[in-house]
Amino acid sequence: MAQTFLTSMAPGRRAAFAGAAILAIGCCCGAALAASVDTQVQTAEGTLAGSWQPGYRLFEGIPYAEPPVGALRWRPPQSPHPWSGVRPATEPGAECVQQAIFWRPGSPASWHEDCLYLNVYTPAAEAGAKRPVLVWFHGGGWVNGAGTDVQPAWLTAEGNVVVTVNYRLGALGYLALPALDTESADKQSSGQYGDLDKVEALRWVKRNIAAFGGDPERVTIAGQSAGAGSVCWLMASPAAKGLFERAVIQSIGNCVNIDHSQATERGQRFAKALGCGDATDAAACLRGKSAAEIIDAQVATALPWRPVQGGAAQPTLAPAAFAAGDFNRVPVMIGNTRHETRAFVYEGNDLVKQPVTAAAFEAAVRKAQGPNADRVLAQYPLSAEPAPGAALAAVETDSGFACNAVPVVAALAKWTPTYAYEFRDETSPPRPYMNVPSSFPIGADHTSDVPYVWQSETTVPLTPTQMGLARIMLGYWSNFAASGDPNGAALPDWPRYGAEAPRRIAFLTGGRTEEISADAYAVEHHCALWDALAAGKGL
Repeated sequence: MAQTFLTSMAPGRRAAFAGAAILAIGCCCGAALAASVDTQVQTAEGTLAGSWQPGYRLFEGIPYAEPPVGALRWRPPQSPHPWSGVRPATEPGAECVQQAIFWRPGSPASWHEDCLYLNVYTPAAEAGAKRPVLVWFHGGGWVNGAGTDVQPAWLTAEGNVVVTVNYRLGALGYLALPALDTESADKQSSGQYGDLDKVEALRWVKRNIAAFGGDPERVTIAGQSAGAGSVCWLMASPAAKGLFERAVIQSIGNCVNIDHSQATERGQRFAKALGCGDATDAAACLRGKSAAEIIDAQVATALPWRPVQGGAAQPTLAPAAFAAGDFNRVPVMIGNTRHETRAFVYEGNDLVKQPVTAAAFEAAVRKAQGPNADRVLAQYPLSAEPAPGAALAAVETDSGFACNAVPVVAALAKWTPTYAYEFRDETSPPRPYMNVPSSFPIGADHTSDVPYVWQSETTVPLTPTQMGLARIMLGYWSNFAASGDPNGAALPDWPRYGAEAPRRIAFLTGGRTEEISADAYAVEHHCALWDALAAGKGL
């Protein structure tokens, strides 16, 4: 049934730093232009009325699927129904079900399952415009986050249309169970709801983005952390074929997708925690639980939720699909930060307890590495780092991000143009929750690259020196979205990663860059050690 919306619009939430950010990039837009911009757009589903922000138009809270509630809980997303009248698009949609978390200060827990909304940032209307499109999938460990975690005014000022997306999280997005398998079309595809949401969002983009001045044939999918893991899933998904032309993967190591059997085992533990493990109709039992009960069970079980392999939408785990060349072959930008896990070590120690001691460092390595601990400790002496916490982060960064990403990069580069990077600006600003002094420099840690391109909030605006690097990175990301090649005039050359010349670009303080050879990268991150341990050598 069509829905009717009033034409009046409530004031939208504003990005506090948007105007200054655009000025920093060099975009100047006058009041006369703002007054003349048409903020109504006709989509396939109906008319939307957005708002004018300093330098761009913003359309928020656009439904890209039917609310996944009631009988639609734990089912693939359904295309949205049309509406009549003008739908206000001046407030973001509700965030998907999630608990509150310290790293999102100001964001409360959400019990909203009606959350499948996206936001569109687009330059001023221009007849016949066909601008590059970037679709952003947020991070948050597949249990937290929302499309509004970034506010990409700078990318829009560069001439791009940017879409940010909410998707189902935690158990509501990634629960795999035999009872849910039987409801899927191929009887083996439960646990993929959060990533099928992304497929549905991309279908919406293909169907509608031209109305916002975007080019539906130049769509780049991008994500960081959990969002990057889902980009891996989409690249390996036949369901997403033809829905995007490029991909950006930021900080996810080996993609951390899991196979269906592992997901199902975790799902059965979760169902048991909710009291549905032995139910005659487990699916009905689960659908009878509230969002609050689901959050409680997630906290109690502490299960990791990940993109799931299985069935027609994801027949092969992403790294294996990349190695075999059996994936959506589009140009790729892929990279990590120099000290990915310094933030995690800080969060688990300095922020809530006390700094890591030398004894705690050794104990943590022995617990994680077992019989290989002496070998690891020998290559990570405390004398090489400013503090034991930094030493622990070096071990975890190299083993969990830097080195296990190498086979993924090499596999992609065999089949498609691939551009690899490492973010190394040690001056990158801290985030709002980092209000307890750290025992070591946090520097270029997990997520520290995001403010330079996508504009997540930081405690302070980027400095002029940091803006120098932001301008360089914005140029690369924009060129890549436009053509599949990040290189362009006035930018340092970014070499394509290849078997004969496996080189990365390093993003350095102030906008400097340098090339990193595969050998230099491997030495800095001790990849020979981690490769040997992964292969079972020297055990």
